Amino acid sequence: MKLRKARQIFKSFSDETRIRIIHLLGKKEMSVTEICTILKKNQPNISKHLMRLRLTGLVDYKREGLNVIYHIMESDDLAIKNLINIIKNGLGNCETLIHDHEKITALKK
Repeated sequence: MKLRKARQIFKSFSDETRIRIIHLLGKKEMSVTEICTILKKNQPNISKHLMRLRLTGLVDYKREGLNVIYHIMESDDLAIKNLINIIKNGLGNCETLIHDHEKITALKK
């Protein structure tokens, strides 16, 4: 990985909302509407953060009818995999992320 790419990724991780989005998408693929509901943020705000994550290659999307479904991109780069895993699994005792995960479960019902 080039240093410039590493800097962009770390900038992506420097925002609480983007960390929360990565954590959510590490649990399941989600639409913007679902992410907005869980994070209690408006659609333009979430879309801005998703665009940043897409530009750094951390997140991608697919279209399902009218919905756009976001997911974590698979990377061959071990450093990126490790950083994503830290957010997905290593921050498991973070109170905010625990509440977000509970909201995912509530959405499924």
